Amino acid sequence: MTNLPPVLYRGSVKNVRGEVSAESLVFEFSDRYSVFDWGEMPDQLDEKGKTLSIMGKSFFQYLGESANWEGLFSSEIINQTFSSEYLSALSQSEIYKRYCAQGLNHHAVLDDEFNTPYLKVKNISVIRPPFDGVNYHYEAYTDKPVHALVPLEVIFRLGLSQGNSLTKRLGSDLSKWKAFGFNEIPEAGLLKTPIIDFSTKLERGDRYLDYSEAQKISGMNDSEWIELQQMTNLIALNLFRFHHDLGLELWDGKIEVGFIPGSDGNRSFILVDSIGIDELRLLYKGKSFSKEFLRETYKGSAWFLNLEAAKKDVLVVGGDFKEVCLSKYNSSPLKLNPEVKARAEAVYKSYSNAVTSKVLGKKFFSEEFNLEDYSKRYL
Repeated sequence: MTNLPPVLYRGSVKNVRGEVSAESLVFEFSDRYSVFDWGEMPDQLDEKGKTLSIMGKSFFQYLGESANWEGLFSSEIINQTFSSEYLSALSQSEIYKRYCAQGLNHHAVLDDEFNTPYLKVKNISVIRPPFDGVNYHYEAYTDKPVHALVPLEVIFRLGLSQGNSLTKRLGSDLSKWKAFGFNEIPEAGLLKTPIIDFSTKLERGDRYLDYSEAQKISGMNDSEWIELQQMTNLIALNLFRFHHDLGLELWDGKIEVGFIPGSDGNRSFILVDSIGIDELRLLYKGKSFSKEFLRETYKGSAWFLNLEAAKKDVLVVGGDFKEVCLSKYNSSPLKLNPEVKARAEAVYKSYSNAVTSKVLGKKFFSEEFNLEDYSKRYL
């Protein structure tokens, strides 16, 4: 892509280019990476940005094609894994019928330039809630904005892995599990009925929300709230089937969505941002296939322990945990050793090759980057 517009926003791993009022923007995926909400880490991973851009374009193309929705509920792996009651309700929903007719609505503007770190997208507003030092204020969402980002991170949990964050959060309090539709505390493993979970998107740190608060701060009526959950469930099921075909098992993931005009006075939703390996928890032959090992590399380090302490500090006195970690504890992350860095680069390229082989029938990285060879070397 030539004649790139100026940088509008620089994130920890992605730059947004363009003008605030423009019809479209350009996502520039960088080779930077982030763990534990720290932001940019001291290393860069070779061609990571290109892999994320390619993954995102591939998933937008795949989910946007109606043919990839037809037959979802006749899939053997879907019917073997999830409850018939759960599947029946979704298969009969109007939103599923819509996807079968016209595909999933998304904000990507796709062309033939897949092999670049750039993704052109339709511009949507980001309405940031003001912060008064104590609370964030979401009153702007009561005005029912459209062409605007929903201020939620939407999480789907097809299973509960060992040590998952939800089980840690809810613990042994059955009343909390009942809020997610369970009559008893579930064991680790794939779930017959997946869970939809929500956290804040536009606050300094992610904050998990119960359904009532999530619906309230985003200003959704009941019909919109139901459609959002149906949309998330359908995307999760389709991605579960997609990855099963690759020999991968999808356990959970997260998406971002935007409000668009709907019908009957309700708004509908559009899939925004991007989907890639950073948004998904995957297993290959029963072993984790993700950048989780990067997190594990840092756990137990002096920086990680100081970071955890800084996060606890700001809960009491406020402020930015990164600034506290740097100033109070004089602590920052070290660079990766060469073996870990090479593994990180391999996981992105191997996954990208697997995805594009299925969606596009071709690979953009060397043949050495594939799931089987990655598994033999690292898992």
